[in-house]
Formats: sequence, structure tokens, C-alpha cells
Amino acid sequence: MLIGEQLTPGCAVSGTGTLLAEMVRQLESRGFDLTVLNLSRPLNERGTGDNSNGTLFYAALPLRKRILMSIAWVAQVAWGTMKQIRRSEGVVLITDLTVLYTILTIAVWLISKAGRRPLALWFVGGFLPSSRRYGSLSLWLAKRTFLRCSAVYAETPQTHRDLGGSPGIRWLPNTRDIAAPPEKRRGEVRKLVFAARLRMDKGLVEALEACRALPEGCHLDVFGPVMRDTDLSLFEGHPRASYGGELEPEELIRALPEYDLLLFPSYYKGEGFPGSVLEVFQCGLPVIATNWGSIPDLVRHEVNGLLVEPRSADSLKAAILRLLDDPELYRRLCEGAREQGEVFRSGRWYDEVARDLRALCVS
Repeated sequence: MLIGEQLTPGCAVSGTGTLLAEMVRQLESRGFDLTVLNLSRPLNERGTGDNSNGTLFYAALPLRKRILMSIAWVAQVAWGTMKQIRRSEGVVLITDLTVLYTILTIAVWLISKAGRRPLALWFVGGFLPSSRRYGSLSLWLAKRTFLRCSAVYAETPQTHRDLGGSPGIRWLPNTRDIAAPPEKRRGEVRKLVFAARLRMDKGLVEALEACRALPEGCHLDVFGPVMRDTDLSLFEGHPRASYGGELEPEELIRALPEYDLLLFPSYYKGEGFPGSVLEVFQCGLPVIATNWGSIPDLVRHEVNGLLVEPRSADSLKAAILRLLDDPELYRRLCEGAREQGEVFRSGRWYDEVARDLRALCVS
């Protein structure tokens, strides 16, 4: 049984939902018969209330309603797990390290132990147990419950380090298998792209501000679903940027090779290994990203991209102009990006996961 957030047509693509879809595809191609239990929470960031995206938007809700909705969500997932566990040889839970998910993970851990089924956990995103947001009580509970389970994976090296000390904790990154376009010499930066959910903490404002002074002939295309805090008026009258709407993943992948550079100035608190960065790396494109969260474990400064300060349009602008003025540096970053992209192809990572899961089910 596989538990995680499912992608639903018509809703904003979530990173965790994409990871679940990829794991299902990879494990089924290796002969696993999977039952998938949807972990999506009741409200998404668009406020539609359609139980599809996986991010609970609390801002407009009173505390009592938030607590009741959280209890109902945990109970729903726990009940689904209890109904399915006897039909399964084991359980894989894709989760993160926020406080609410800790409660849910403890519940699934208890059900797995009661049903005598092995449990494997994959902690995704960049929420770290060492952060104040997680809390010492949550970490104390985690170490005495689900961190003792059969197998624990971490998406980012930082989370892997935070959960270290046990041989059962392994690194399983976000992966991609984008068909690399024909290699071509990229001599200059003209077409820039920003591809992410249009949350303000993904750095949209900073990206637009940094691109205002780009020379003529340079342009930023922005793609992504509109969120509750998106202000599309930022594009009105912008001399060097435009919004291209929300592209399906396949459409975006086809479009990326036409660009020269990805801007990823995120300061989202749960940033892990962003799929858009992996995709452009496999297309041979470098990235200008923020020195934030787990991003520096993926984007290596002056090797496959440039790192800038979070929330700083001036720092982002300076990095863009640097690449405009230094074609040789840009060429080296393109080579480094392609090399880094190959590291994160799915094959070897899921071969190891498949071996682990088979070993757990027969032990």
C-alpha cells in the first residue's frame, strides 16, 4: 500500500503529488501491485475546498475549525489504512516533518505495528526536525515511534543529516527522467523562465523586479498556477516579463529547451529539491536560485548555477547581469547543469528502493 497526495486534474500541481505519481510509475514498472491511499488534505491553496492539492490553507479559518478539520483528516487516513492493511504486504507513506504530519505518521506507524506489516517512510520537502517550527516534543515523539520503523528515506541531504544516527535512514531524492534535447552551444542569455506555483514566497515579486532593467531583447516568461496570494497586476505594464498561464507538466517540459536560464528565487519554508530545477538541469540549463533551505544541496554556486540572497531583487538582478556579461561562465554552468541532471535520473534510485521493499516484505 502506498499513501501520499494524489494529483487531481484541474488543480495546482503539488510537489508531493508529483513525487507520489513518480513512485507509483517506477514501482509498478518493477512489478509491484500497488493500492494507493490519497493523503490530500481538505483545502488547497486556491481555497477551493476540493480535497485535491494537499496543502491546508488555514489563514481565513478560526482555530476551532482548523483543529476539527485536522482531526477529521487524520482519522480519515487512519481508517483507510486500517481497511487496507490486511490486504497489503507492507505500507509506504510519503510525508513531511511538519507537526500535523507527525501526528498522522504516528497513527500510521501504530496501525502498521498492530497489523504486523512493515512500514517505509519517505520524508519529502525541506521541513527540518532541527527547526523551531518542528519543535522538540515532535522530534522526541518521532525518535521513539516512527523513526524506528523498517525503512526511512529523506528527500534532501539536510533532512538526511538531521535524521542521521541510524543505518536505516537513507537518501532518496526527487528524481526526473526528461529526455535531454540535442546538445547545442548556448552563447548568451536572452530568454528567461520562471516556472513554479505563483506563491509570493516563491520569489515572484523579486523576479519581476530584477528583470525590469534587462536590456532590450531579454525577456522573462512566467508559468504556473495562480494561488490565493497571487497578484497578477504585477505584470501590468512590465517591460520585460509576461505571464504565460499554467502549463501541463508535459507542455512545460517541451518548452524548457527553448529557454536559456531558470530563475528560482524561492524562500518557501518547505523547499526541498524542486522538480523544475531538476528538469532544466536535464535540459542543460543553469539556474539562478536562492541560498535557502535545501536548494544549495542541489544548485552549486558557479558550478551549475548561481546562488543569491533570498528576498533580494538587487542580488538576483546582479546575478542575471553577470551571466549576460560573461558568456564563458554561462557556458560552464550549462555543462555543470547537464552533469547534475544526470545524477537525478530515476533508474538507480528506484532500483534500490525496489530491493529494499522486497526485502522488507519477505523478512
